Amino acid sequence: MLSAVKPYGGFLLGSAIALCIATGMVEQSSLLILSCSALILLAGLPHGAYDWVIMRACYQDGRLAAVILGYLALALSVLGLWWIAPQALLIAFLTYSAFHFGDSDFPNASRLHQVSWGMAIIGLPGLLAAADVEALFSLLTQGSTAPMLIDLLGVLGSLAAVVHVAAAPRRWLSLALLTVYGAVCWASGALLAFACYFALLHSPVHLARWRNTFNQQGSKIILALSFAVIAAIAGAVWISSSGIALTVETINQATFRYTFIALAALTVPHMVLLSIANARVQ
Repeated sequence: MLSAVKPYGGFLLGSAIALCIATGMVEQSSLLILSCSALILLAGLPHGAYDWVIMRACYQDGRLAAVILGYLALALSVLGLWWIAPQALLIAFLTYSAFHFGDSDFPNASRLHQVSWGMAIIGLPGLLAAADVEALFSLLTQGSTAPMLIDLLGVLGSLAAVVHVAAAPRRWLSLALLTVYGAVCWASGALLAFACYFALLHSPVHLARWRNTFNQQGSKIILALSFAVIAAIAGAVWISSSGIALTVETINQATFRYTFIALAALTVPHMVLLSIANARVQ
């Protein structure tokens, strides 16, 4: 039993800390938004930057330049679509993320097991922290979010959680992980729960898997690419904040918005690349 729980020790410990934070938190503060944004960014960039190592390993036949151009074009397309139709892109991004989380966290599991896990991660906050999710989505899209979308996420997330536990080889483990995740959503808010999952479960599992697959660390390129993205986000925050009264809240909200937009733009080509890489290494 302990060996099965060990890979999720960081997530369980982080969730316990998040629940302790919740006991002294009246409402979600701007400092918490900034802290979670930073945690998600610092966790997401290393495993995203490892895409360069994956591309080099999978495309050694002269197609690397074309793959890089395609990767960048897809990222820019996501940024453009977010600017034109942020609500539609948010729905598409959530849908694809549900598939990616399951596929990445449980690469050897059945498709039902994978998709139900990802949908539970995406959907449960809509059930257990609906007001929180609505506020965060409004920050991302800079407009109101239809309550129907959040209600739908909650229904799909709860159904997916039941399906995932029923389909899991170790039902007790899946039930424990989703129960802890749900408890943090309910007590500490959607953002802190997702930050715990993304930074302490998804990112470490993903990076360890691909490093073991290709037996390469890629530390220097990860550091360089991560610094470039952080610099780009800082520039976007500075540009968007010019001409308005600067407060801690406006800066934190802008940081949250551009952190997630940047991660979304990079995550879409990241997920496409991993789908191709999975087919090549299996």
